[in-house]
Amino acid sequence: MEKFDKKNQYNCHSELVSESIKKQTLNQVQGDRQGFTLSEVLITLGIVGVVAVLTIPGVMKNYQNRIYTAQLQKTYALIADATQAIMNDEHTDNFYETTAVGLTSCVNKATGDCQTGVGYFFTKYFKSIKKDCARADFKGCFTTADNKYQTMSGNSISGAYCPYSIQTPNGAAICGVYNTANNCMSLTVDVNGMSEPNVAGRDIFSMDIHKNGSISDYASGCADNNAGASAAECGQDDGSSGINSAAKGCLTSVVEAGWKMEY
Repeated sequence: MEKFDKKNQYNCHSELVSESIKKQTLNQVQGDRQGFTLSEVLITLGIVGVVAVLTIPGVMKNYQNRIYTAQLQKTYALIADATQAIMNDEHTDNFYETTAVGLTSCVNKATGDCQTGVGYFFTKYFKSIKKDCARADFKGCFTTADNKYQTMSGNSISGAYCPYSIQTPNGAAICGVYNTANNCMSLTVDVNGMSEPNVAGRDIFSMDIHKNGSISDYASGCADNNAGASAAECGQDDGSSGINSAAKGCLTSVVEAGWKMEY
């Protein structure tokens, strides 16, 4: 009769236990590698899509508004520098005693050969890539055609009235009008020219030049110590009185908010 070998029995048992553990470990690893099911992936993608639909338009709007305000700030600085420059060149502390004031007189408006008025001021004291560029066909820097500009509420605004206009190298368009009745020069600024959205208070702003060369919002009459339209007036005009009136108050709002568009 064979003898019972306890040592061999122990070894066999150990091998069985070890093999069982290996199988359990392999099954766990394989189970961990199964990943997500198709339904889980589709649900996740659906949630991401809903979040994107809700958030991306707001993010894009804020991004565009930052671009508009940055362009506005640059153009505002250009205008302020130009008013001081012409006053220094002509040795006066009154902008309305300079050659910039009065009706525009030009030998050739298209080339910028101007002797007086807004045309002289723009072509002499601003760098420009387009001159006398208000046109009806939307290929200039402003359009005189109706129904191209809008208020923030969606009302149509009549075309811009521009005795003289330019477009600067950074893309901003500036239109100048001198009012002989109250000795006041008002400007319309479209920070990206004829590019969309062409909405008063978004990419279009209006302003006045004061006697000391400072710049205020529109509707000041260029009077001393008059800051023009208040921030509360931004977006309240129905557009029936023209583009400058439609944009009034929005420059004040942006400046008071630290060059931010918070409306």
